Amino acid sequence: MSDAFALDDDGEAIGARVEGARHSGESFAKARLVDVEFVRCDLSACDFSEGVWQRVKVIDCRCTSIDLSQTRLQEVTFKDCKLDDANIRLSKLHSVRFDGCVCTNAEFIAAQLEEIAFPGSDLAGANFTQVRCVDVDLRDARLDGLQGVASLSGATIAVDQLFGFASALAQALGITVSTEE
Repeated sequence: MSDAFALDDDGEAIGARVEGARHSGESFAKARLVDVEFVRCDLSACDFSEGVWQRVKVIDCRCTSIDLSQTRLQEVTFKDCKLDDANIRLSKLHSVRFDGCVCTNAEFIAAQLEEIAFPGSDLAGANFTQVRCVDVDLRDARLDGLQGVASLSGATIAVDQLFGFASALAQALGITVSTEE
């Protein structure tokens, strides 16, 4: 167990458990993380852009405005994290789970999403413009105000989510919905 997160001379962290660390605003750009676990850490506004994360767990962490742009995430779990305003643009995500996370206004723009799940997460206002989806599970996630719905081919939603999603879907397809007769 560690109370601070540090990279080795090669910009890597392998087999580390970091608990209660406060790294708000720090830069870990291009870092390679393998078998790392963050628990109750403050990673808000941290720059992890252009990195590689493999088998990483992020549990009960504050990740507001975290920068994961152009990062490759594989077998990563975010559980009970606050990822509002996260930058996940142009990233490649494979086997990633956002479990009970707040991802409001997160930007997934032009990301590649494969085998992704968002159970119990809040995606209100999140932007999925130009994403590529393969096996993306949005069931049981809050989808209010979702942007880029036209790019969600390959995603699954629940029947009860369809009504709230209908307006954005109609707009994305160029369908005008009118109450006038």
